[in-house]
Amino acid sequence: MPTYRLLHRHRPNECSTAYAAWKGYESPLRGRPATSSCSWGGHEIWWDLKASDPDDALRNLPGYLSDRAVATRVGEVEIP
Repeated sequence: MPTYRLLHRHRPNECSTAYAAWKGYESPLRGRPATSSCSWGGHEIWWDLKASDPDDALRNLPGYLSDRAVATRVGEVEIP
């Protein structure tokens, strides 16, 4: 199954909304670490997950996040 990297961006004043959006939302991403730049002023959050296609990957995010997210297929490559 392909791996997708989800990228969600929000404004500085929307951090609390982005985190609160998870309340009551069932997802395998809950309870897992995510990479975030919010503490350093970037206001982006990334997740990597296996999914059949980009839409399937985005369904793992609550609506507020998925509406503002992009799913990109990724994989490891050898760097010469």
